Amino acid sequence: MQINWDSIKTLKGKRVDLWILVPSGVIVNRLLDNKGELIFHDRLESFFGLSIQEIKKVFYEEKKEETLFGEEEKITKVDNSIAKIAEIYICNLKKIFKYVTEKPLLLKNSKKVTIYHFVFASNNKTAYKIARQIIGKKQK
Repeated sequence: MQINWDSIKTLKGKRVDLWILVPSGVIVNRLLDNKGELIFHDRLESFFGLSIQEIKKVFYEEKKEETLFGEEEKITKVDNSIAKIAEIYICNLKKIFKYVTEKPLLLKNSKKVTIYHFVFASNNKTAYKIARQIIGKKQK
């Protein structure tokens, strides 16, 4: 999470082939706490290039639950948030680069949980084809 979105935006229109390791399961997912309190919202805003309201809209749902004391509104984190992190990041990259890998390389821990998404972005179609081949071979 050391590269902020403003830095990535400066690459728009440049001749750059970008490989970026998105810490979806290790850092970002942990900052998206289960209750939606988002203590480190500034880091999340810088990482995604989105406002805190946009982040909450993507990663949280408001549900009404019946309790002994009446109806309560609860905020819960969406299911499969790790994949959602990569999806949002890739969507934002597409606003800057012509070619972005739809299916990034998934890097998993010993329990088979995705901890990183390795994403490629470029304005060069040939580089994009090569990156997709590399990811395809590594994914098997």
